[in-house]
Amino acid sequence: MANVQSILDEKGSKVFSISADDSLSHALLKLTEHKIGALMVLDEERNIKGILSERDIIRHFSRKLEHLNTASIPVSEYMTTAVTYVNPTQSLEDCLQLMTAGHFRHLPVVDDGKLVGMISIGDVVKLSLKERDFQIGELEQYITSPY
Repeated sequence: MANVQSILDEKGSKVFSISADDSLSHALLKLTEHKIGALMVLDEERNIKGILSERDIIRHFSRKLEHLNTASIPVSEYMTTAVTYVNPTQSLEDCLQLMTAGHFRHLPVVDDGKLVGMISIGDVVKLSLKERDFQIGELEQYITSPY
């Protein structure tokens, strides 16, 4: 059965990050450059301080339209500090439940207190569908087998 580690094995464990003191404009450039939806906010020792997602930025801009000078806004004003994360052995079902309940699309993966990756709702759904298709194929083969 597939788990979080299965996703990391397939996509890799590279995590894009930023510091809380960086500007929002720098964060927007990183999101665009790497074609990702969220950045981990880490301190100098690579400890998790928060997560900054596209939704965080949009949610805050919709309330503060006068603050469009992203170069002067620190990431710390927009990041989510209560970060929900998973470990590599958690199931895809656990991830889907967390993401659905929390209304978020990205989960950091932490193992022994160390950030080891990041998964998205797309990663989880993709592998869940792949696993389901495999199981259906196995069942079809079993049903149609002459033995």
